[in-house]
Amino acid sequence: MDQEQHHEQSTFIEKDADQKHMIARINAVAIKAAFPYIAQDDVRYYLCGINIRPLEDGSVMICATDGHRFLVMRDPSGFVEKEIIVSVTKDAIKHAESGVTFDVMSNGDVSWNGKVGEPIFIQPGNSLIEGTFPRIESVVNPIGYQEGISGSVNMFYLTEATKLKFGSKSPAIRFFTKDADSPLLFTVSDVGEIEVLGGIMKRRDAEWLPNWLPKPGDFELAAS
Repeated sequence: MDQEQHHEQSTFIEKDADQKHMIARINAVAIKAAFPYIAQDDVRYYLCGINIRPLEDGSVMICATDGHRFLVMRDPSGFVEKEIIVSVTKDAIKHAESGVTFDVMSNGDVSWNGKVGEPIFIQPGNSLIEGTFPRIESVVNPIGYQEGISGSVNMFYLTEATKLKFGSKSPAIRFFTKDADSPLLFTVSDVGEIEVLGGIMKRRDAEWLPNWLPKPGDFELAAS
């Protein structure tokens, strides 16, 4: 093989390696659930997308956070080649139904595909986000938690946690608490094979029980 032929073959191999290919496929229902937890117009641009990373057991972890709350899910049937951060368009969420997949290509293309692989929605532009996503395990340590709710928690975030949609008719939510410095955690079950862990950071600006109630006095029945 002469030098020119060797150069052409090397160029062909390099081009072939650069061909776009799928780097992630996730259950679209998980993406829909995570969408409300994505930061909006945050200067920490890496929070304006969903973090998808491989786990040691071959499954995939999906995480979204706006800094005040987070949602983490495990998709046992998902696939991701390497850790990525992906933006999600609001227009696409309505297509996230059971059987639909969220497919990410190496060039940043994202498509929502139906049960037989047909494209239902294609996101415009490059959806991959550069940056380092915060490690959720550095914020959450499940040791020491007990079931229940304690501390001051944003009511809107608490209500939204109970409205998570996974396509299930009978999802169940459980809350777990520890101390004032640890987030309120919750799990959602009966949502198919997706495993869910969420958290809401506690606030420190709330009053305790009021001290302005009148002191109890002698109780007398009103005269009839």
